[in-house]
Amino acid sequence: MLPSLKLPAQVSIVHTASAPPRIVKGTCLAQEGDELTLEVPSDAGLPPNVPLIVDFSAESGVNRAIVVVLGNRNGKLLVKVTRVPTPDKREFPRMNGGISLRYHVLSRTDGHAAADAWMRGGAPSGQEFEPDPFMNFSVTGLAFDDVESCRADDLLGFVITIPREPHAWRGVASVVRVWRIPIDERDESIAATHRVAVNFVELPDDARVALGRHTERIQEAWL
Repeated sequence: MLPSLKLPAQVSIVHTASAPPRIVKGTCLAQEGDELTLEVPSDAGLPPNVPLIVDFSAESGVNRAIVVVLGNRNGKLLVKVTRVPTPDKREFPRMNGGISLRYHVLSRTDGHAAADAWMRGGAPSGQEFEPDPFMNFSVTGLAFDDVESCRADDLLGFVITIPREPHAWRGVASVVRVWRIPIDERDESIAATHRVAVNFVELPDDARVALGRHTERIQEAWL
């Protein structure tokens, strides 16, 4: 199931079932078929028999694997790979659901400095917009309907709130595309005239994990 890895490889291990979600940095030291030996901090607290997401560094040869903990061996964590998502399949696909978003356009002349200031806790540098919360989302970006508030390549500073999550997160996104919504596709109950697609540039790891959980809840509701 698991191709031969180029080791040692840096890994990020995500325990999505913990509250709050836990992200552990470590190193994959050895591979025996579908069993991996990981070096992680002694206080990692990763439980057995619970699916964990392991993201590998680019040079390892594999992007991601789903594993369960088997135990410890000589002070190292022993895990077994249960699934390897195919390269062209997103672990968390795009979904439609409720996301609360508040955003503003960062300085068009010094956007990266404005982004740094925003992530350090600065005040919005322009008018804030709050689109309808029903939008398309994934762990990598959003697509939402709003007035014509921005244009392609703008940087947006935003605050995002995810249903059933206790936190709100700041982030920065890059506008990929802005296009006019055809008249016959508009929702007359809101003032939106354009659709905006953005990719996350900066977003805390625990916010991405929360978006993954939100995806899983919607998928489970469908089933």
